[in-house]
Amino acid sequence: MPKLKKPSAPRYDKRIILFIDFLGFKEVVERTKTDVDEFSRLIDALESIGVAGELTTNASQQVTQFSDSLVISYKVSETSGVFWMVNAIALTLIQLVGQGYLLRGAVTIGKLYHTQRHLVGPAMLTAYEMESKVACVPRVIFDPKIIKAARRHPQPGHTPDEEESYVRHFVKTDLDGQLYLDFVTWKSVVEVAGLDSDAYPEYLAKLATLIETGLNHEDVRVIEKYLWLHRAYAAERERFAAMPAQYVHDPEYVDAITALPSFSVLATKARKRLGAAKNS
Repeated sequence: MPKLKKPSAPRYDKRIILFIDFLGFKEVVERTKTDVDEFSRLIDALESIGVAGELTTNASQQVTQFSDSLVISYKVSETSGVFWMVNAIALTLIQLVGQGYLLRGAVTIGKLYHTQRHLVGPAMLTAYEMESKVACVPRVIFDPKIIKAARRHPQPGHTPDEEESYVRHFVKTDLDGQLYLDFVTWKSVVEVAGLDSDAYPEYLAKLATLIETGLNHEDVRVIEKYLWLHRAYAAERERFAAMPAQYVHDPEYVDAITALPSFSVLATKARKRLGAAKNS
């Protein structure tokens, strides 16, 4: 009787991993119990998240989607892998804002075993902890190691400096020192990620709706998250308002942005509520 071939032992790969999920998913699901339209929008949004895994074509890529969460990973050695990961995240965040939802997540690099059936490893734990304990607000944060990985595996024809530059076009440094993907400013959303410029005022209006709802929330923990988003939104709105006339090629475009609500009074009240709650 021929001997059965012993299956090879599983081994960790060094992989780039993205872990993202919905902000406020529990509340969204609660609304779907009685709101058919909300349920339809949610399913469309979950489909959009799943499509994020189709925005890259790396041979070692694996995608796992469960409930409101998505994990994408591939070997760190993939050519220009960091760039394509960051690009996919940017497109997904912008798409979800258009559908009325925000995401939070993290990207890191480490040991991971990721197949169609299994997802386990230190990198998964790190990504989860970064998302839940460090990201905190509606942002996707990046382990600084991804910059080094981008430099080591650039697109053919790119120098390490050029590859890093392309990745950093998407990324900003937050007040707490965390690298995160900017999904608010015109430069990041239009110039870098590629949203049609004509659609940007409407995109900001979508963010405005989300911010207004969040700042009026009864839970101060939620308010804190939306104060972060309001700060970015208000800064970009003010940038357009302060633009010198000689640099304004389309006054109606600028007017459409500056006509959006500033929420300055609402944000002040929200900060007071937050401060009172922290001091109680």
